[in-house]
Amino acid sequence: MQTTRHLWLPFTLLSFLLLSAISAAAASESASASPSTQFCTTSTKEDVNTDLCFAFASSHNETTDAKDLSLHLSARFPAPGTGWAGVGVGSMMSGSLMFVMYPSTSDDAVTFSIRTTTVHNAPVALSVSSLAGKNGPDVHVTRKWVDEGGYSNVLVSCFGCDKWSGSTLDVRSLNQSWIWAWNGKQVMSSASEKVGLQKHGDKGVALLDMSTSYSPTGPLPIAQVSDSRLSTPSKPKHHAHSAFGLVSIHGFVLSSSFLALSLGLVAIRSGLAKSFKYHWMIQLVASAFILLGCGMGIILTFKHGGRFHTTHQWLGLLLGLGVVVQSWLGWRHHVIFVKIGRRTAVSNYHVWVGRTLVVIGNVNVAFGLKLGHASRTKYMFWLSGVGLQLAVLIPMWYFWSRGKKIFDVIGGNEVMDGAERGQYEDAGVEEEAFLVGDEDDIELDEDHRLDDKKEDI
Repeated sequence: MQTTRHLWLPFTLLSFLLLSAISAAAASESASASPSTQFCTTSTKEDVNTDLCFAFASSHNETTDAKDLSLHLSARFPAPGTGWAGVGVGSMMSGSLMFVMYPSTSDDAVTFSIRTTTVHNAPVALSVSSLAGKNGPDVHVTRKWVDEGGYSNVLVSCFGCDKWSGSTLDVRSLNQSWIWAWNGKQVMSSASEKVGLQKHGDKGVALLDMSTSYSPTGPLPIAQVSDSRLSTPSKPKHHAHSAFGLVSIHGFVLSSSFLALSLGLVAIRSGLAKSFKYHWMIQLVASAFILLGCGMGIILTFKHGGRFHTTHQWLGLLLGLGVVVQSWLGWRHHVIFVKIGRRTAVSNYHVWVGRTLVVIGNVNVAFGLKLGHASRTKYMFWLSGVGLQLAVLIPMWYFWSRGKKIFDVIGGNEVMDGAERGQYEDAGVEEEAFLVGDEDDIELDEDHRLDDKKEDI
């Protein structure tokens, strides 16, 4: 008996050490595995009853050099056989790759559907083969089930999910946008993946820190909605868009530059002796900064996948090109004006392209704020800037149409109502700024004297 005790003690210690080692290894493996990034939302509003969670995990596929994504979508619908829930890549419906789930008549009681749409039309179903045929992502349903708590679940693997061209997916982003939608009323109970979806009763945009669930090497981790059904805290937006970060500088430079363009318009209509000089100097500096801001936007685009798919991006490219064209039109207008002493078609193009740039530029600042999920304070600053411009430009254009300039009104100078625009003693304004061409080319003949310049510059 004593011998048996002596043998039992070493065996117990050895077993304890072995179990400890196994537990430590398991804990280490669990700690090294990427946790899921999770978003959950609930609502007790009347006729809404939202109860939705979705979780992600991702990895880099060394074989395909693409980014793979694991998605777990979980929802509890208000009544059996009713409702649908969906989540999509990006910040808007148009172009988003959407993953939709609803009750089914199949054995697993859940139907999964891949969808997309244009503008705000109802999402249409996509087949796995059509996605793969367009060199898009390869989507596989790993499991569908209804758990004991009554939650419908679907687990999906999206291989090469970043290949989707409709919207940008950056699995390493600190603030990746995901749209989500919910309908708790529509009668579904269908095994068909193409059932038409009625309008959502609840929706939103979630900003998720995808970097916390990304694995740069190894197999694709499996996403799992936690039992707590609480959203994973994301890094605050200012971490990604700090005050001195490229995104913030890009926005500040462009919003300030378009405000400066309006100041240049005020300068040319001011009636000051050097109004033209002030005008071209302000517009030249503003245009240079606009091109600089557009360059920043292009850099940001390539840092986030290199895709131009938003209205903000395309308008930005158009504005950059427009500034170049506008600068050439302004120079050409000056050359011709100095020679013949009057406005031509080029002058009119310069005026209207300039006005268009100011309008589109201010609008595109708003699109940029939306794309960057800006705070209400930033929107208020933008609205204040637009309001200031309108408060100055609208009266300026009104008095200009009546033959008056800003300093005519401020100084109380009397100008007859209906006077033809441009009847001022400032016809030589452009010559005072700088001359273009040889003196022989600029010298006016008897038919084009300075005092014959009837049109406003």
